This record gives sequence, C-alpha cells and structure tokens, in this order.
Amino acid sequence: MKTRLASSVGEEKALGIYFELLEITKKITSAIDVQKIVYWDEFRDDSPNEFEFEYQKKVQETGDLGFKMEKAFQNEFKDGARKIIIIGTDCPFLTKEIIENAYSRLNDFDFVLGPALDGGYYLLGMKEYFPFVFRSIPWSTENVLSLTMNLIQKNNKTVTLLEELCDIDDINDFNLWKGSI
Repeated sequence: MKTRLASSVGEEKALGIYFELLEITKKITSAIDVQKIVYWDEFRDDSPNEFEFEYQKKVQETGDLGFKMEKAFQNEFKDGARKIIIIGTDCPFLTKEIIENAYSRLNDFDFVLGPALDGGYYLLGMKEYFPFVFRSIPWSTENVLSLTMNLIQKNNKTVTLLEELCDIDDINDFNLWKGSI
C-alpha cells in the first residue's frame, strides 16, 4: 500500500501515514447517515485495529482498480442500492459535506466526480450501473478524469464535478497535506 509514498519515506512511515488516512476516513464517513461498505483486498485475522471499521465489509474482486470498482458498483446495485458513491482512503481533505453534496447531486445527474489534483478522482458516484465508465482507462495516470469524462459524455450521460482535492499518492502530495495543517 502507498508504494509511491513508501519509495520516498520508507515502508514503515508509509504504513503509519496510511493508518492516519484510515482514521480520517473513518471519522468523516461515520458522520454520514448512509449504508457504508468497506471493500478489502482480503480479510485477515491478524489485521491491526486501525483496519477495523464498524461497517459491513466485503472482499474485492481481483483485478485492476477499474475492475474492482466496477464489480463493487455492480454488486451493490444488484443488491438494491439507488445511489452509490465510492471513495478511497487516501484523501484527507474530503469532508462530510462534500460527500453529502455528492449524494444530493445524484438527484439531478447520472454521475458525480471529485477531481483529484493528479488528474484522477477521489470520489465517483452514480445512480445507475453504467459499467462503461470503468473500461479503457489507464488507471493511476494523469488522464483518468479526462478519459472518464469523455466516456460519460460519449454515452450521453450527465456528470457534475465537485471541488478539486489532493489525494495522497507520493511525497509531494504528503508535503502538500502536512503543509496545509
């Protein structure tokens, strides 16, 4: 986890930063009155307490980021969800208000995206299952947001953007975060 950050600060410090980001994510999401599900790579009996969320948990499908997100959306819509928002655990600037705003915007738009400074996104929401948005995207590149927007428009769907935030992928992102505190 956080391999680009670990290459600059070391694995132990990167793990500590990841735990800090998990705590921030827990605090933000616990204040929102919606069903919450955490998708993990795997379940382990020896996981540190920092990995414990009091939410429903499921195991992710194996594959790239797009495939994992696609399957999570597919599963939850199949189980009856009407609006779904997915976030990672690496955006310390995310707030309860941003997530609530995203849910609200899904009343009027097919998609909501939270653009990240690096050209990706920190939040994706949709009110129907549209798998095309996960296909033909080179994940973890600076083109993720623009290519996603192009796919949405090409398929004649509506999209709205939230404010641009920084997620923590490398040492520059980390320094931006800590410099803002």
